[in-house]
Amino acid sequence: MKGTAFTKLLDGKKYLLLQGPMGPFFSDLASWLKLNEREAINVIFNGGDRFYCRKRQALSYLQPLSAFPEWLTEIHQQSGFDSILCFGDCRPLHQAAKFWAKDKHVRFLVFEEGYFRPHFITLEEGGVNAYSLLPRDAEFYHSLPESSLLGFNKITASSAKRIAHAIWYCLMYGYHQHEFINYQHHKSISIRSETKCWIRSCWRKHIYRLKQQSISKDIKKEMSGKYYLAILQVYNDSQIHHHSPYADIEDYIKSVILSFCQSAPRDSYLVFKHHPMDRGHRNYLQLIKSIALKSGISTRVVYVHDLPLDDLLSHARAVVTINSTVGMRALAKFKPLKVLGSAIYDIIGMTYQGCLDDFWQAEFQPDAILIRKFEKYLREHTQLNMEFYARGKNRMLD
Repeated sequence: MKGTAFTKLLDGKKYLLLQGPMGPFFSDLASWLKLNEREAINVIFNGGDRFYCRKRQALSYLQPLSAFPEWLTEIHQQSGFDSILCFGDCRPLHQAAKFWAKDKHVRFLVFEEGYFRPHFITLEEGGVNAYSLLPRDAEFYHSLPESSLLGFNKITASSAKRIAHAIWYCLMYGYHQHEFINYQHHKSISIRSETKCWIRSCWRKHIYRLKQQSISKDIKKEMSGKYYLAILQVYNDSQIHHHSPYADIEDYIKSVILSFCQSAPRDSYLVFKHHPMDRGHRNYLQLIKSIALKSGISTRVVYVHDLPLDDLLSHARAVVTINSTVGMRALAKFKPLKVLGSAIYDIIGMTYQGCLDDFWQAEFQPDAILIRKFEKYLREHTQLNMEFYARGKNRMLD
């Protein structure tokens, strides 16, 4: 079944598509919009964008970032587009487009990784994550009637597809870089560096799986119900830079360990969960060991990588995050949750609102009814039953 996010996607008549996820998704989306009797034009910013839009009508943007609003005005006068589509709302080009669209009363629709993963991607008008326009008032959700969630198709994401498209995008980006001299990517992009990281991620995954078998048993038995699960996000996650008080993940790790040492029950444990997409890029073992040792709690702090997230959440006493979507999964299991950044689900009654030092000893329990109503509203109004890198075809775009 399709919710209001699907309806919102088709509300326009003429679309301008900015940058999408690495790969063919935005090119396929433009073709799908055309099949649904809409006009759609892709914008090319670099060689990677060019390659994946090579079979479609597209416009190349070759000017500096500062000239982008003026360029949008010119294109708007020529084509009369009423909707802008983009992936992520923190990229400088997309930020500029957002302010322009608001001034010109043009719809600004943002795709993002799903708030509920897997099987979903996010689509919102105006912004996503902490920029989302969704209500943050608990009473709004309490006033909604209780009803069951919409059904959905289970869609398997393909890591191999994601990696293959990222490699090819990087190659095309580098090959055509001389043609897009004014373009600056929002993140570091190097095929040599990324390939090394993916290879490292592959062998680390197998090593960690062997090394952490005993930890997995401890978590399900001796440590069950006694540990706080601290979620780590990708090192260059825009949600940290734009929507949190932390300079980086290391800053977050330090603050959590020090607070845990000072205020948590003496018989409790702290478990850090590494992000799987960050496996080849970062390893925080030495940092965590060093801070825990200096704090005198080295035997109570654990660092894990590829243990099943559902198991870790199920056996956790409570959960700490900056603003990861894992927070949504923790709430779905009705776990006490402390959010240290800005997040759409950080709502009174659902998450702990006091300071981190007090969280460790708090008797807080989330409101299960509120969580269910929030989840249903979020699913219906912001989620599309798709994957950016699905195995096989996305049914919506068939």
